[in-house]
Amino acid sequence: MRPIRPARFAHLLLALALLPAAGLTLAQSTLNIPATPPKASSTAAPAMSAPTMSAPTVAAPAASPAMSKEAVLARGRQLVTWFYAQNLDPVWAAFLPTARADFGGDLSAFKTYRANGVTNFGKESRLLSEDVQSMDGVTYYLRTATFEKGPRVQWTVAFGLNAQGQVVNFGILGGTEAAPDQQAQGRNGGL
Repeated sequence: MRPIRPARFAHLLLALALLPAAGLTLAQSTLNIPATPPKASSTAAPAMSAPTMSAPTVAAPAASPAMSKEAVLARGRQLVTWFYAQNLDPVWAAFLPTARADFGGDLSAFKTYRANGVTNFGKESRLLSEDVQSMDGVTYYLRTATFEKGPRVQWTVAFGLNAQGQVVNFGILGGTEAAPDQQAQGRNGGL
């Protein structure tokens, strides 16, 4: 089984990769990464064009309030519980089309992906950390753990949630060796 590394997680992957270099753990960090890199400005003189009129300014509708950290933790834990138990119908029901796209919009592909994960990695054996991070209007529940068949390798299950608790992004990140202190300090996984 290969982890999903969708392009929309690129900034999150970079931030997670940089944490050890900064001497931080995921729980100590705050991700504040721009959605896109700044665009290069052009120094050429603008071409002559006809005068234009500005469109009237219309206020955007008010955004839904973000979920509280406690609500994200509860929702993330519920989704992970279902995911680990291979009770995937309610997880799939929470997936928006953007999350389903990584599986070709096919529930059976998602079920196969999960079954392969159970076969290759086993059950969660040690929970290393849980965290909630917001980026680009999406709130991520991040659960980093080790698994029975690879107790020295850490994986982070990431559910990107919108304000209604629906899954916008999903991925399993990492596959990196857990630091010895994380292996010793982690809690036994119960999911």
